[in-house]
Amino acid sequence: MKQYSNTPKYDLNHIGQHIFAFDKLDGSNFRVEWNRTLSKKGTYAKGFKMYGTRNRVITHSNDQFFKMKELFENKYADKVNEIFRKHKVYQNTDTVTLYGEFYGPNSFGGFHNWDEEHDIYFFDAFKYKRNFLTPSEFYSEFRDISMPKLIYKGLFKEDFIKQVERNDFNLLEGVVYKFIENGKITRAKIKTLEWLEKIKLNYGEAKMLEY
Repeated sequence: MKQYSNTPKYDLNHIGQHIFAFDKLDGSNFRVEWNRTLSKKGTYAKGFKMYGTRNRVITHSNDQFFKMKELFENKYADKVNEIFRKHKVYQNTDTVTLYGEFYGPNSFGGFHNWDEEHDIYFFDAFKYKRNFLTPSEFYSEFRDISMPKLIYKGLFKEDFIKQVERNDFNLLEGVVYKFIENGKITRAKIKTLEWLEKIKLNYGEAKMLEY
């Protein structure tokens, strides 16, 4: 199951690109792998055979992140299986890895209040031996299911960076933006200064500077 690589900080060389910018939620990375053959056979629940966080596969119910697996199976498995099986964008693709953010009202810095209700907000999908969905494809596929809010669509400008850093959009963490250039999908992030200060106060300057 393909891991989702870290998203780098924004690059001023991206100025002028046409971007999709989405709300960056401060939760924990979720991933699940779907297989077309298993979906047809019904061997696994709707073809979803493997679950994980960013860095590890979830195998035991005593793992606190097993809650992600249960939430996905109860709330989203039917809808997502239907999409992967029938929508044109997945034709000739037998394996898809879907990525999301496991998030609750008080999630922060990768920590969660496990007593509160959480949800999963999907943000990307990888078609095995092919590529990730384009920003417009993913938005079209998942905007009516669950995904981070689309904050901005248009040309990437320095003014937009400043707007995010000032938190003009009332964000909790910042944005992730994506664009396509020469057939390649590029993504990067912008954090609010407010969120960075909160990280500094809670975890120290070294942690803040990791951004």
